[in-house]
Amino acid sequence: MIGKKLHTLLATFSKVEWAEFESFLQSPFFNENGDLLRLFEYLDRQFGRQNALPDKTAFTREKVWQAIFGNQAYEDVVLRRLTSDLTQLAYRYLAQKEANSGELAAATHLLSALNRPGLNKHFNGVVRQLAPQAERKEARHAHFHRHLFQLAQLRHRHEEQSGKKLKSLQFLEQADYHLDCYYLIQKLKNYCDALGYRSTLSAEARLDLPPALMDYIPQAPFFSEPGVRAYYWAARMMLEPEEEDHFQHLKRMLDEEAEGFEMADLQVLFIHLMNYCIDTKINMGRPEYFQELFSLYQTSLDKEIIIEQGALDPHHYKNIITVGLHIREFDWVEMFIQEYTSRLPVSNQENALTYNLAQVYFHQQQYEKVIEQLREVEYQNLVYALGAKLMLLKTYYELKEFLALDSLIDSFRIYLRRNKLISADVKQQYLNVLRFVRKLSSVPPYNRNAINRIREQIDRCKALADKKWILEKLEEM
Repeated sequence: MIGKKLHTLLATFSKVEWAEFESFLQSPFFNENGDLLRLFEYLDRQFGRQNALPDKTAFTREKVWQAIFGNQAYEDVVLRRLTSDLTQLAYRYLAQKEANSGELAAATHLLSALNRPGLNKHFNGVVRQLAPQAERKEARHAHFHRHLFQLAQLRHRHEEQSGKKLKSLQFLEQADYHLDCYYLIQKLKNYCDALGYRSTLSAEARLDLPPALMDYIPQAPFFSEPGVRAYYWAARMMLEPEEEDHFQHLKRMLDEEAEGFEMADLQVLFIHLMNYCIDTKINMGRPEYFQELFSLYQTSLDKEIIIEQGALDPHHYKNIITVGLHIREFDWVEMFIQEYTSRLPVSNQENALTYNLAQVYFHQQQYEKVIEQLREVEYQNLVYALGAKLMLLKTYYELKEFLALDSLIDSFRIYLRRNKLISADVKQQYLNVLRFVRKLSSVPPYNRNAINRIREQIDRCKALADKKWILEKLEEM
């Protein structure tokens, strides 16, 4: 097998990156060792851009050695050195790709090399080519300002060395402005991350903010920069959650000025907005924020903010359905399931489609469709398996199919007791559901004393899945 580092690194490469890395290795400027190219070509032929790399134990060192050196006697040290060197060249390729990821990034390196006597025309020619990039208003993110700072700093030094010291001052001012923008966006971004972690971690990151920085920013010239304003409002939103205008400022800004951000920033800012809705509003008894959260999910889908490389995270998928059902947007949720389930990892798709369509039908009280969706499906995913059995249990109860309900209670209890993957706490939550559903299905509807005794038992029960639904059924009696 090849080295673990090389295996895990190449497994992340896209088809384009496999092709680019091959060209990189073919260049004598980066690689003069033909054995490294042959090692790469063997890996590419066997597993590369056509298929994902298999488990590293799927091929032996001897097979790799033979592909590179033929019948030459196997030397483990040599092969280990080759895999290590290929890993280092893969690192260098990724670094080179990152350095050339944008015109401004590449140009700052070029201008630094051209800033020498006798190359004024070359230097100024590159600067003229960059003018449209430097003046654009969209995507003025932190690294954009960092590149503009470096560019202005180089121009300041160039003019200074050319004896044009008065002219160099304007570039010194530009460099200082973009340095402030870069610093503030990055500082506020870090501050927002630290504030966000306070609700989930027991420890806090110690960040030093200059005194009165939050009061100074709105009055400063760089407050017109989208990145500065966005992270300022995000920080204010988390510092002062009761001041809901901060949330609205940020949400409205992202609606109107999304083109002013790179995708990585939009993803971070939308997560801050969503967490605000969930942690500081919905969880604190403000159910109207379900609608705000739903709106954020719709926007982030439309703009593909939560779609990464064509894929949708199963966590987002589940939350979107839960929120949509809560606010009774049943038609939209059904459309979402049909359209976006294919964006999940392939192994999740079939179960996700059947289970979540069943959820929609249950909320619509189309109970026969729920049974049709769930009855013949065996879920490998434990969360789906438990959820589907619970939904089927509730469906039989709603339909008053008590024979089917009793049979499912018995088989569900056996499943819980035999399944070794389910924790003791979770088992108890579901066993208690079975106990109370059986009580509800057998108690006379108008026996007030019996119903009150069941209510007291439910109130005392600390481990109970779907307690809200059980209490609703009790109230109906």
